[in-house]
Amino acid sequence: MLLNLRKGSIGDELGRFFEVLHDQPLAETVTPSAFCQARKKLNPRALMGLNRALLDGFQRHFSSRLWHGWRLLAVDGSTARLPNTDDVIATFGAPPEGASVPLARFSRLYDVLNDLVIEADFESRHVGERVLAGEHLAATADNDLLVYDRGYPAFWLFALHHQENRHFCARMSLGFSREVTEFLASGKKSAVVPFSAGSEARNQCRDYGLPCEPLSLRLLRVTLKGGETEVLATSLLDEDAYPTAWFKRLYHLRWGVEEGYKREKSRLEIENFSGLSAQVVQQDFYAKMFVLNLSAVLAWVAQAIADRLYQARKRRYRVNFANALSKMKDNVVRLFVLGSTPQLLTALVLAMAASVEAVRPDRSYPRKIKPAKLHGFLSNYKRCR
Repeated sequence: MLLNLRKGSIGDELGRFFEVLHDQPLAETVTPSAFCQARKKLNPRALMGLNRALLDGFQRHFSSRLWHGWRLLAVDGSTARLPNTDDVIATFGAPPEGASVPLARFSRLYDVLNDLVIEADFESRHVGERVLAGEHLAATADNDLLVYDRGYPAFWLFALHHQENRHFCARMSLGFSREVTEFLASGKKSAVVPFSAGSEARNQCRDYGLPCEPLSLRLLRVTLKGGETEVLATSLLDEDAYPTAWFKRLYHLRWGVEEGYKREKSRLEIENFSGLSAQVVQQDFYAKMFVLNLSAVLAWVAQAIADRLYQARKRRYRVNFANALSKMKDNVVRLFVLGSTPQLLTALVLAMAASVEAVRPDRSYPRKIKPAKLHGFLSNYKRCR
């Protein structure tokens, strides 16, 4: 029931679940109280285990889309509003100053070319984004290239990548260090530069048990459409193997993880929790992460079909992922419980392949920044169908 993209009240979702289960309108159900008592026995880590099994299966049976041989993983963080209860506060911390509810820290290791969440951390907001990024390295492989925005660069994090033999590309703030400032002044488009650890960086390296020796990084100058200059740092030092011209597009691909957060918060309503305890919050979170990845795997197959169906057209067509998610409601139950899995999988994939939208590259519009309107999901006022 938790996997069925729950958004409404527990009573309504249970009614819908049993209607699908028994293929009968207004089927006999159980009480919300019985469900809440039963879910106390479910460890959220079981849902995390489901996700790992799904990702392992994808890696074994599918040919992942790659960037010049690399699996492209973007790292990004966000926050989520949580129920304001003693149990949640004990796990995730008290509301920050000026806020009325506790906040959790999200961190994602996101495969931007295959739309998969490789690892999702859901921690106290007191855990830093860089620390979580460092922990994500344990879930990476030799052929992974990690992409970071300008909030992540730190000497200790680069040293950790070097120690773990992991490659990366990161946007640097223009005043990050003396090395970046001198590179900008040089006018060069690309240069391999030795980075030395300052006193604070040395202290951080000692705290994390990392070496403090200078690191050779390649700095690249990227000029945006509006004339602004960005500086990227990468551990891919060979200009011949990885030309500078490739990296502007590479960094742009990182935007997929931002779109992923928008999808989770608006389409999945990830902050719409079905209870007030820390265990329930974690169950809801990891259940939706699993279904998000399951939908992405089916959409991956559907995209392969759509590429062939529409190959003669002028534009490329992309599977509409919002529609794909909508098709998973109730069908998740049928996939796991009923006996028509191969036929249902085929029908789902073909329906997704038929729901596509044209890809129009290089479109951009001025961003209209409006005051944020926070949508709360009050436990007593969940939606009806």
